[in-house]
Amino acid sequence: MVCNTCGRHIQNKEANFCDYCGASFRGDSEIKPSSTYTYQSKGEDTPAPMPPPMPEAINIDNKEKTVPVLEWLGAYLIMFIPFVGGIVFFIMMLIWSFSKTIPTSKRNWARATLIFYIITFILLIFVVLYYIPMLDNPMFKDFLNLDTNELTNILQEYR
Repeated sequence: MVCNTCGRHIQNKEANFCDYCGASFRGDSEIKPSSTYTYQSKGEDTPAPMPPPMPEAINIDNKEKTVPVLEWLGAYLIMFIPFVGGIVFFIMMLIWSFSKTIPTSKRNWARATLIFYIITFILLIFVVLYYIPMLDNPMFKDFLNLDTNELTNILQEYR
């Protein structure tokens, strides 16, 4: 059976109400809802309170809307703008991470991306600080001179 209100399939073909939205299958003339219902317990009728009503519809506000794929791609393409793309992308990540009007999925993505870039930047600083003392090493200088001399010889042969 299919509910006319929410469109979901119901397994119980003898059901009077939809399991998901609570809509009546039999119409208003057959079944009238009341404030209490009764059930049989050890041969006696006992009134019990009516279960709480089901919500009619779920309102999705602007913060919960899905973000389209083109908007995600556009955010990444900003990084490819020469000279300022990386700075603009970083500023956008800051704005999207802390803004209350941005959809939740986009805000969480911006926060995760910002954390990823901060960790990558810190690791890059450690790597650079590790390799800077190597520049003073005589073996490294000899290696650079050797490569430079070979390149100079190769270039002179082609002239």
